[in-house]
Amino acid sequence: MTEQIALEVKDLHVAYGDKQVVQDVSLKFPAHQITAMIGASGSGKSTVLRSLNRMNDNLATVTGLINFHGFNINQPDVNVYRVRQQIGMVFQQPTPFPLSIYENVIYGLRLAGERDRQVLDQRVEESLRQAALWDEVKDQLKESALALSGGQQQRLCIARTLAVRPEIILMDEPTSALDPVSTSQIEDTLVQLKKQFTIIMVTHNMQQASRSADWTAFMHQGRLVEFGPTSQIFMNPQEEQTADYLSGKFG
Repeated sequence: MTEQIALEVKDLHVAYGDKQVVQDVSLKFPAHQITAMIGASGSGKSTVLRSLNRMNDNLATVTGLINFHGFNINQPDVNVYRVRQQIGMVFQQPTPFPLSIYENVIYGLRLAGERDRQVLDQRVEESLRQAALWDEVKDQLKESALALSGGQQQRLCIARTLAVRPEIILMDEPTSALDPVSTSQIEDTLVQLKKQFTIIMVTHNMQQASRSADWTAFMHQGRLVEFGPTSQIFMNPQEEQTADYLSGKFG
């Protein structure tokens, strides 16, 4: 792989109590690309994703190297708040706060201490444009985010993540709660966003992975089975387990 690497995991193990749910996963995520993680429920893909910005802290024991800019962010003395600014997360269910659209977008900036109204205004427009939502909401920024449709709420959550200018965006089933039209809008948005961000996405939707992702990682029972260019994984998988999963024999 000649691409620049945005994030690398080596020998990643995750356990919930005595139960080992992820074993010996090593992966390199290329910069400015979309990587999809696929696999059956319980395969460990969301657990790996949540480990990448320390969302499993206090829930699980995570061991191994998570290399970001040459630094292992899986160390006890790391500033987790800073990690999550640089490696943002968008969840499965849209999670707008019961605030205005404007206040939702700048929530993270306010937490970081930004008070300059010009900066905040600029970042709101920029982030909503990047999330392909600006034209739909620019005249209702002071209205409640809870009045938006499900698809709009999810794009708002993407904008909120983008506002703090992360390098990497993690997405856990970002369209599973949405209708096909909203799903298509978000997929189109992701393809635009990868010009500026690295995107790592967990999805159950095989079509979504094949349409949107540049790279695909297939996981099974807590282990990484195969990783490669999406076209190769779907058209010419190297592992029998991958072929079986893609053909619907299990999962």
